[in-house]
Amino acid sequence: MLELVARYYALQLSSSATSTNSDLLPRFEHLLRKYYDDGMQQQLGLPTVKYCAQQLFLSPNYFGDLIRELTGDSATSHIRRFIMQRAQQLLMSGSTISETAESLGFDYPQHFTRQFKKHFGITPSDFVKR
Repeated sequence: MLELVARYYALQLSSSATSTNSDLLPRFEHLLRKYYDDGMQQQLGLPTVKYCAQQLFLSPNYFGDLIRELTGDSATSHIRRFIMQRAQQLLMSGSTISETAESLGFDYPQHFTRQFKKHFGITPSDFVKR
């Protein structure tokens, strides 16, 4: 019975990802841009899957499954990639590491540095030097 339910969910997920939620990725990207443009990171910190799912009127698990079906990657990874691209832009425009970390919603610059290094393979200071 559980196997049948799992197959049905997978079938529903794949058909939902391609038809009814075909605009999900653009809406997700728009939501992330709006989150930072409106300064929500100052109040709420880094955006979460739960927050994004609520704003898109989906459950967090279903939202994560749809993003994985559409992109092959998790919603968390998608959010992290968006944040790191924004970090790159801020650092290239002359912001310091501390300013960048604060403007992105990180509680501590050290946390930002670890995430940046994990994503790009180099520290933010090395990135700025290059």
